[in-house]
Amino acid sequence: MSAMDFRRERWASEILSRLELGNNLEFTVAQFARQLGDHDVAGLEKFLDELVDAGSAAHVPAYICPVSSCARPLPSADALTECPYCRTDYREHAISPAFAQFYRLNGQLSRDIRWMIVIHGMNSRAPWQEAFTWEITSRLKHSAPVLIYKYGWATIEVLLTFTHRRMAKRLGRRISLAIDQAAQVGRTERPDVIAHSFGTRLLSLVLDDPEFADLKLGRIITAGSIVRPDFDWARHLREDRVEALFNHVAAKDTAVPFAEWTIPGSGPGGKIGYTSPEVFNVRNSSFGHSDFFLYQNMAELIKKNGLWYSFLTRPLGFFAPQGRFSVEKRWRAKSPVVMFVPRLAMALLFLVALPFSALRRIFDP
Repeated sequence: MSAMDFRRERWASEILSRLELGNNLEFTVAQFARQLGDHDVAGLEKFLDELVDAGSAAHVPAYICPVSSCARPLPSADALTECPYCRTDYREHAISPAFAQFYRLNGQLSRDIRWMIVIHGMNSRAPWQEAFTWEITSRLKHSAPVLIYKYGWATIEVLLTFTHRRMAKRLGRRISLAIDQAAQVGRTERPDVIAHSFGTRLLSLVLDDPEFADLKLGRIITAGSIVRPDFDWARHLREDRVEALFNHVAAKDTAVPFAEWTIPGSGPGGKIGYTSPEVFNVRNSSFGHSDFFLYQNMAELIKKNGLWYSFLTRPLGFFAPQGRFSVEKRWRAKSPVVMFVPRLAMALLFLVALPFSALRRIFDP
């Protein structure tokens, strides 16, 4: 490989990295060369002009601060007498904004996590949620308020579809209220959502409920999902109810298959994935049902460039997570006749445990 070929490969790798991250999409030749420590400015300019000719980038004429220690792009050169960044008075120093040719890559910018809603699984104190809140606010470069929605203890209710819908109504109204409250303080962006286990079932019911037809959410992560694989995520994505969906599947999850046999309306979405091709189904070969939320795993997922962090912040056109898979076969729910015996057995078990559950609700609400 010639020296020029090596440099061009290095430039192309840097361009791809910026597109994947959605960062630093606008730059001058000098800025790009300086970041890479490259002195072949003429060759780099020719390379970038080829990207413009190919439609992968565009020329953007602009003005920059003439002070070398600043050199930041200026909002406008018209009647500008002072740099808004370094506060240099141009008239006092007899200087003027300098013209600079910028390049803009044709890609999506990264997004911030503005605020988030977390919905836990069944009968969980979910200590991971408090740890998650701390991690989000301490690890990210911006503060991201986190609303933790707790629907209380659920026992025999999980066997009754109408109670699912009642609990989903409460969840939908709480999300709507939170969105209104966020808008009142200027936080108008959609909330991102992380839902686990039975929380995924309630979230799916909210999305299908006509009462919440105008509810729009940001990017959603489902973990340990008990939503049916054939749930119509594609429609909600197409109608812009949901910006994007990441379904994290645990290969060693034993709770999800059990839920399918015992909880009406549920399915093994957290085991075999969702059939909607637009969904990011990603399998972790070593995780069990709740292992996503063990401290060390969670910290890894939401650290900068971690898997969840990348999904929540990066342009999705370049998001290609390791472990992504497609659900090839059509999924069919098991016959109600087949499900009758295990669901009856579970109902009897819950009835036996009902007095203890009632006492627990009283002393541990």
